[in-house]
This record gives sequence, C-alpha cells and structure tokens, in this order.
Amino acid sequence: MHEFPHEVIYKVYSKPNPDGGGGFIPGSGGWVTRDVDEGFLDTPSSNEIYQAQQLQHPFDRNLYYPYRTDITPGMRVVCEGDTYEVVSKPMDQGGQNEIMKVPLKLVSPGG
Repeated sequence: MHEFPHEVIYKVYSKPNPDGGGGFIPGSGGWVTRDVDEGFLDTPSSNEIYQAQQLQHPFDRNLYYPYRTDITPGMRVVCEGDTYEVVSKPMDQGGQNEIMKVPLKLVSPGG
C-alpha cells in the first residue's frame, strides 16, 4: 500500500472583487484550489474523539501528508468527495520534517 493513497485538494478563500459601485463582481471570490497533493485520510480513535469533545474542539478525521509548512487553520481540504476544514495548526509527526498531521472537521459531506 502506498503511504499516501489519497488525492487531497487544498483550498483557500478568496475575497470577491469589487465592481466599483459598492457591490462585487459575480463569480469572483469563494473557495479556490491552491494545490493538489497526496495524503492519507484517517479516522481518529474513539479516545481522540472523546478528548477533543471534552476540550470543545471536535474534529472528524486526521489528515497525514508529506512535510510542508503552508497548510493553515481555516483552509479547506477536499478528499474522497467530502469537504473538510483545517481546524488547528498542523503538527510535525516525530519532528523529522517528513510527515505532518492535522485534524479536520467535516463541512460538506459528498461535496
């Protein structure tokens, strides 16, 4: 099995462009693709879910991906047809600058 078997689409929010009359240009702004990469979408353990709920920071999935530093809270991730929000700062697994882990919260199932 490949270490990162899933295609991951990273999205950022782009503000709409003003039309000069106090409104915005239709179709401008919204969630736009920043990058497409590989990752591994994993289900958290029941203990992880319980602890996150106790701290009032619930999440639905963990995403593991090759080391990079440009993924930030508030971004969105599309993987396997679902849309998730990055809910906290990514963590460097093991401190080796190889694999990152970030918790995700489901925003839109199936799209």
